[in-house]
Amino acid sequence: MNNGSAFQQIGQATVARIFEISATFPASKLLPDFDPALVRPDPADRSPSDPEGSQLNVSIHSWLVRIGNLTVLIDAGIGNGKRRSSKLFDHLATPWLDRLAAAGARPEDVTHVLLTHLHTDHVGWNTIPGNGGWVPTFPNARTYLPRRGYELFMSLEGRARPNYDMFADSVLPVIAAGRAEFVSPEGGEVLAGFTYLPTPGHSPDHMSILLNSDGQEALFAGDVLHNPVQVTHPDWCSMYCESHEEARRSRQRMLELAADRNIPWFSSHCAETSIGTVSRDGDHFAWTFR
Repeated sequence: MNNGSAFQQIGQATVARIFEISATFPASKLLPDFDPALVRPDPADRSPSDPEGSQLNVSIHSWLVRIGNLTVLIDAGIGNGKRRSSKLFDHLATPWLDRLAAAGARPEDVTHVLLTHLHTDHVGWNTIPGNGGWVPTFPNARTYLPRRGYELFMSLEGRARPNYDMFADSVLPVIAAGRAEFVSPEGGEVLAGFTYLPTPGHSPDHMSILLNSDGQEALFAGDVLHNPVQVTHPDWCSMYCESHEEARRSRQRMLELAADRNIPWFSSHCAETSIGTVSRDGDHFAWTFR
């Protein structure tokens, strides 16, 4: 897996991936509808010890976008030292902040954090230990988050969810510090060139982000898909999708957008470069890593 932070240029914007961790899942677990008779994963996405493609690699990372006087972090990963029920996420100790610095940004340089949705592996670096509790990692940033996610986790239902801990330690401290902005379910442009697009299904609050700079576009699609095999089979949902029907509609809509406008897809979990081009292949779609 490529763990580097190679830069991509989108108009005047420079984009770098800030890698955190990777994991390997049985294909039939990550994608319950997976049928090996219908498709084999791209060779670039296979584990060397699994040439038949029965295992799928997943990357967890953030995207750093610098354009003009803006330094924007899209999603905030898992974070270090946080107690989590998942062994994969529990009490991590990764050099994520060093990787952020290698990409050219210190925490105090980040002007905005844009969250696609409120899940454990997308919000964790919002906070670090300080003053007896969790405090904002990015002291000068405004953090944008979907209002539906905030309302969900503030409700009795949300407080009973097993992942409420991520909301308590990685979202509420940012809100308490007065650093949060809420994105309406309809989405829209929140910063010059950054537009939220509603893509529910993976979670009720899930949104994708479209970047436009000098007429060039990039799609930060969050968890609309977890693996390129879902481009060929958009009806296959991940084990983490709450509403499969909504997730399929959102995935189809984003695939059409990316293919018809030739927009590079900056994924949250695809391995390798994590960036792909979506094209039409007859009545289907195809993925090519960039």
